[in-house]
Amino acid sequence: MLENNVKSLAELQKEADDIQLKIRRLLLNSYSYDDGIADQLTKIGVIADLRKRFIALEKEIRLRTEG
Repeated sequence: MLENNVKSLAELQKEADDIQLKIRRLLLNSYSYDDGIADQLTKIGVIADLRKRFIALEKEIRLRTEG
C-alpha cells in the first residue's frame, strides 16, 4: 500500500525533467571563460548535486515501472 508522501510516477518524471532543464541551463547559458574560477567550481558543484538527484529519481522511476 502506498503512503501519502510517496510521489506518483508523473511527479517523479516532472522532477527529473526539471533537474535536466536546470543542468542544461547551467551548462549552456552560464558557462563562460570570463567567469572566475570560484564561480565555475560552484556551478560544477551544483551540477554534480543535480545529477545525483536526477540519477536517484531515474532509478526510482525505473524500479517502479519494471516492478
